[in-house]
Amino acid sequence: MKNKRQVGFIGFLYKNKITLALIIVLIALVKQNIIDNNFPSVVHEREKSIDKIRANNANLSIENTILESKIQSYTEEDLNLIESKARFKYGLIKEGEHFFKINRIVEKEALPENDKATL
Repeated sequence: MKNKRQVGFIGFLYKNKITLALIIVLIALVKQNIIDNNFPSVVHEREKSIDKIRANNANLSIENTILESKIQSYTEEDLNLIESKARFKYGLIKEGEHFFKINRIVEKEALPENDKATL
């Protein structure tokens, strides 16, 4: 059996098949990332949105500390007033309490007394 050498374009493809496969994979990855996914600008947009979220979180943290300091400055009478308003306006209850809501009053006539009735 003689070792035939392939020449021309077919020979080039046969010799460099791994290199050509890797080039095809590279082209597919570049197409997917840059053309389809718009790679560089997507990263910049996400970074901008993350920066906005971080700034918003910092503002909320500052507002929380201000509100906490206001709450700490309230006296016991103020807290009782706030609690009563919350109970009345929003129907809030404390832990361990039970809330009963009466929708309407039903009036029924009393049953006639019977001497034979037992409890």
